[in-house]
Amino acid sequence: MSVISKIIADACSSHNGSRELMERMIFEAAKTGIDIIKWQSFRADKLNKKWPDYKKSLAYYKSVELDEATHAFVMEKCRVHGIEPLFTAFDLDSAKMLYRLGMRTVKIASPDANNWELIDWCLTEFDRILISTGLHTHNEINDLVNRVFDYHEKVTLLHCISLYPTPLDKVNLFHMAALMKVWPSVGFSDHSLGTDAAKIAMNLGAACIEKHFTLDRTMPGKDQSMSSDVDDFKELVEWRNTIKKVMYCAEKDVDKENRKYIGRWNK
Repeated sequence: MSVISKIIADACSSHNGSRELMERMIFEAAKTGIDIIKWQSFRADKLNKKWPDYKKSLAYYKSVELDEATHAFVMEKCRVHGIEPLFTAFDLDSAKMLYRLGMRTVKIASPDANNWELIDWCLTEFDRILISTGLHTHNEINDLVNRVFDYHEKVTLLHCISLYPTPLDKVNLFHMAALMKVWPSVGFSDHSLGTDAAKIAMNLGAACIEKHFTLDRTMPGKDQSMSSDVDDFKELVEWRNTIKKVMYCAEKDVDKENRKYIGRWNK
């Protein structure tokens, strides 16, 4: 194990389009001691018109879309409350907007892990990129690795299972561990319920842990019921603190008094 995992709270659409709720989420996330709160950057009018229930989906995404001013609002509130903002760019225009607003780290979601136009542009412009791999096969992930290889210092690949929620017997952290053998920075986008899978991923040395975040699982919204709440994130922060205590020390301490036992049974 060579890293202490950063913890990312994924706000998804759990803010329900409310700036008041966005600020509350930022405030509560910051209080837990986690590192990053992530948001989604998309333009609803780019939704594929062939998507099932297009009109209903369009209305929903319109209701939770963040315009440029709201992106700036979120970034400012994160600054005020001392937590790092992160955004997932779902299209090239959104990525360019994020860069224009001063963001230098970006997330690319699983559906776009082979969107070369988006990935190539982000590779050249952003300082750090997180790419989730939940919807792609081993061969497709190999293609991604080859595509971004020359930028390996700035890319974190996220092991992910795109089931919402993910049963524990489908989490497959073995795959994360295998990916860590071929890529220097690997994290875990966790869609399972509870904190067990995330804790194990931390133990394995995941660069970051991302989980959906809500203030209240009973609120309306498609992500609320499977999201982690403030207590879950506090538990993850406490677990990470325990890892720091147990795994890391500046030097190996040797009790001088007990050194008298050296040679007790032989010369």
